[in-house]
Amino acid sequence: MVVRTDQGSYNVFSVGLETIRSKPATVGERVSVVTLSSDTEPAPNALAINVLPRPQGLTVPATSEEDVVPDQVRRLETQIERQARRFRTGLQAGAAFDPTLVSLDAFATLGPFFSRNLQFRPNVEFAFGEVTTLFGIDLNAVYTLPGVPRSIRWAPYIGAGPSFSFSHQGFETQSDGQIDTAAGTVEIDNGRFDFSNFDWNNGFNFIVGFKNPSGTFFEMKSTAWGGANIRLLAGFEF
Repeated sequence: MVVRTDQGSYNVFSVGLETIRSKPATVGERVSVVTLSSDTEPAPNALAINVLPRPQGLTVPATSEEDVVPDQVRRLETQIERQARRFRTGLQAGAAFDPTLVSLDAFATLGPFFSRNLQFRPNVEFAFGEVTTLFGIDLNAVYTLPGVPRSIRWAPYIGAGPSFSFSHQGFETQSDGQIDTAAGTVEIDNGRFDFSNFDWNNGFNFIVGFKNPSGTFFEMKSTAWGGANIRLLAGFEF
């Protein structure tokens, strides 16, 4: 919620289901807001919103089309709205090592659950390299570390969860069979996307990363017993 003060400045408040309201507030009404401010939140939380009567005998600055909310306030409002959504999607891309792969991921963020900082983030991964092709599903939980002031633009987080993947390895010159014809023997190559002969891997992910309120983040993911041991990834959450 954006509130314009009598002095012409703008304040942004985070409003949730727990916020107590005397009655619904509409644009142009005067309100008083009881807040709880924390240096770990992007904006103060509104504990209660009371609609006030118009003062008698005082000149109240009227709102008009010329009243333009500053871009910085609008960006903060958008960031809070994004964080308040219980379902978000995003994309990741980066490099995996051992084996060396290019990794492309699509993920969903659900929550928060149990805590404002805990979210469930499953993802689907497709990775490919010169030798290996991999398809995987991760079921990760991500926890944003508390106590970080909002003056810091990149908030650290950690995560963990099981990983399930299968991969196929083979060189382009490797053939999977032969057919004898009148013209001679023909080699058959099933290609890199043939998963008739694949390795199944169950692993467990450990994640360390930093995220920006705009939705951009960078992370390192280490997978024990999985198809690829270490990944360096960059992503964006819509």
